Amino acid sequence: MSQPEIEQRVGLGLPVVLAVGLHLGILILTLVSWPESEPEKTNTTIVNATLVSTETTTNQAQQAKSSKARDAAEESDQRQSAKEEAAREAERAAEQQRSAAEEKAAAQKAQQQKAAEQAKAAEQLKAEQAAAEKAKAEAARRAEEAKAIALDRKKAEAEKQAKADALKKAEAEKAAKAKAEAEKAAKEKAAEEARKKAEAEKAAKAKADAEAKKAEAEKAAKAKAAAEKAEKEKAAKAAADKAAKEKAAEEARKKAAAEAARQKALAEKAAQASAGSLDSLIDNESDAISGAKQAAQAANSFENLLKKYVGQNWNRPSGSVPGMTVTLRVSLLPTGELVTAAVSKSSGNAAFDRSAIQAIQKAAPFTEMQDLPAGAKSQFRNFNLYFNPEDLGR
Repeated sequence: MSQPEIEQRVGLGLPVVLAVGLHLGILILTLVSWPESEPEKTNTTIVNATLVSTETTTNQAQQAKSSKARDAAEESDQRQSAKEEAAREAERAAEQQRSAAEEKAAAQKAQQQKAAEQAKAAEQLKAEQAAAEKAKAEAARRAEEAKAIALDRKKAEAEKQAKADALKKAEAEKAAKAKAEAEKAAKEKAAEEARKKAEAEKAAKAKADAEAKKAEAEKAAKAKAAAEKAEKEKAAKAAADKAAKEKAAEEARKKAAAEAARQKALAEKAAQASAGSLDSLIDNESDAISGAKQAAQAANSFENLLKKYVGQNWNRPSGSVPGMTVTLRVSLLPTGELVTAAVSKSSGNAAFDRSAIQAIQKAAPFTEMQDLPAGAKSQFRNFNLYFNPEDLGR
């Protein structure tokens, strides 16, 4: 039974007890007050006496007796009723008292049981509270330990981060300082280089101006010298051509005289030899003369072709002037491939000489050399090439 139910039953028992006590009090007062009903008889007698005045004395006595008997019977009935009512009230009160006692006992028992249960519950609650307090204290202790560990870790991390930040800041400052110093050094170096460059440009310009003036003077001098040289070479060439023609004429004369002598010797031999032997000797000699002429023509044709190829691959260099010539010493393989090409007689202008060598290097190989007769081919294994752009119309 719960505590509210016990309290409700205990609260209801008290009014019942009070009600029973009230009824008992009324019953006792009623029994105690019965003797006081006598005065009513006096009042009845008086009334009867008044009535007797009109009646006979006998009737009055009988009426008084009947009234008394009636009153006694009524009183007896009232007393009996009062007793019965009192008994019933007492029984009801007793029943109520018994019920109240039972209820009280039950309430007490329930209260005791409840108290026991409450005590047990209180003990259990106390134990649970103690356990909870202990668990709470343990949790609080662990939380404090965890908090302390977390704080220590956080503090360590903060210190580590602070150190890292400080190191990073120091490195950044160091890098910034180095960068600033490098930029300063670079600016100073750039300024110094700009100054040196300006001075160098100024000196180079002065030098260039001087060299330009010198080059103009040299160019004028070279042009003059070249013109003089060309004139001299032209005169020399004319003289050489004249001498060559004279030499050729002399050689032709000598060759004709030799040929006449050879023919005379042949005629003499022919007179002494048989007709068959004479004819064979004459044929062989004619073949030799024809081969020599063919070889000479082939050599001239190859040399002209070689000059043409060189002229086609030649580029006039700056600074060259009309009348410049260069003689190159050339070596070829029998296949026409170039072995070497070197200056034998310079033009006096290095750029012009190099341009001639580059031209023959570009023009090689000269595969036409493979078609030359053996006698002509041997002439171009090592030979001098006279290079004159004017001969090429350039």
